[in-house]
Amino acid sequence: MSEAKVTGVRGIDLAVRDLDSSARFYNAVWGLEEVRREQGVAYMRATGREHHVLALHEAPRSAFLGTRLATSDKTVVDALHARACGFGAVVLDAPHQMPSQAGGGYGFSFRSPDGLMQTVSCDVERHDDLIADATRPSKFSHVVVRVANFPTQRDFFVDLLGFKLSDETDGIDFLRCSPDHHSVALAKAQGPGLHHMAFELPNLDSLMRACGRVRSSGHDLEWGVGRHSGPGNNIFSFFVEPNGFACEYTTEMEQIDDATYPVRDARWWRENRPGGGPCAWRMATRRSENLMLARTGKLVEALNDGRA
Repeated sequence: MSEAKVTGVRGIDLAVRDLDSSARFYNAVWGLEEVRREQGVAYMRATGREHHVLALHEAPRSAFLGTRLATSDKTVVDALHARACGFGAVVLDAPHQMPSQAGGGYGFSFRSPDGLMQTVSCDVERHDDLIADATRPSKFSHVVVRVANFPTQRDFFVDLLGFKLSDETDGIDFLRCSPDHHSVALAKAQGPGLHHMAFELPNLDSLMRACGRVRSSGHDLEWGVGRHSGPGNNIFSFFVEPNGFACEYTTEMEQIDDATYPVRDARWWRENRPGGGPCAWRMATRRSENLMLARTGKLVEALNDGRA
């Protein structure tokens, strides 16, 4: 049997109040393509072969619904299900054939200690084609979640799902399940909830052109363009989408060799952070207030309640 672990993050699910307008934003502005809509859910793909990287569920209130995780085969899905039961996780179903409209596959869902839903699956349908447009996201890069019960949550991802710790800082711990420096990160902030979601562009020129498309559509650049001077070393640019969620375009994520990479703790980063600030280029030094509200979940709640 293959080692029982998660091998990637497929994408995330969001509840949105206006499905039509949200789908239009993610298509025309953000650069995803709607592949199917059924029973109030729109499934959006990137230019890669993953069936979808974002699922938008029409609902009375916008909310982060959960993360979809990939693994290698059915034996691993079954092993992770047994492990989740042994961990005392809130397991929502047994491994089963999943809905065809969502790409099918074999998997199950459960909740993290913070109550956030995770779905582990294999054999999900993949597209035969690649979309030839470098200005659109090629894949889902990573998700950062705000964590209420931090030590338990980190142990959950490492011990149950097989993630590895890449780096830890005073504010965020970065976890990997592939050569990418991080696929999931845990923000030590009031939670639980979505801190931000990130989509990968092929290169810097692609990212700049994508940012230009978003800005010309009337959406402010809330932070960036810059290069993280801390863990990941990736280029970043942040926007806030119409439901109040923080969205990132990123590229050039650091690639990790498990045999040689040294895990660095918060003290190391305090003493050795390159550039002395959040941007190695010393260009993107200030985050907007709007982005900070989005990262804390306060903007989503304000929009839900008609206060913004």
